[in-house]
Amino acid sequence: MVLRYLPHAITLTRLFVLPFVVWLLLQSLFREALCLVILAGLTDWFDGFAARRLHVTGRLGVILDPIADKTMLVTLFVALAFIRLIPVWLLALVIGRDLVIVTGALLVRIFRNIRKFLPSTMGKVSTFYQIMLVLMVLLHSSFHYRLFLWLEVTAVVLCAFFTALSGIGYVRLGIQIARRPAIPAG
Repeated sequence: MVLRYLPHAITLTRLFVLPFVVWLLLQSLFREALCLVILAGLTDWFDGFAARRLHVTGRLGVILDPIADKTMLVTLFVALAFIRLIPVWLLALVIGRDLVIVTGALLVRIFRNIRKFLPSTMGKVSTFYQIMLVLMVLLHSSFHYRLFLWLEVTAVVLCAFFTALSGIGYVRLGIQIARRPAIPAG
């Protein structure tokens, strides 16, 4: 019976290690922060594996996992911008896109009674490049090789491009939904 809570406990570890990752970043302990971020990424995979293996389903995991993922990613972006490892404009783009998505989802829920929002393919691509950016920044900060600098710069460009593109896609989708007739509440 206790094993049913294992996937949720694994998910929560991402949230619990986050303050330590931020502290490591503020102390310029980039290798240690990189290790914890990689460990957190592995827990993201492992909690899903454990849930499937243990046949754990339910609303808690469906809500908790994306909240832990988004909290980790946004916190890392804020911390990296604070210590000037990523540009502030990129932080603004990433958070701005997320705010547009959340606001749009709330509005279509209120005015169109649409309750289910699935991430778009471009949104998933954007998240992938945001994760890659965090990893490349930490990798370059940990090991000052020219190749890692090139990978970091490439990740900045791709992250910005796909974040903007997915944001535009979500705005278009929101406009399409807003133009449809409302679904009666019930």
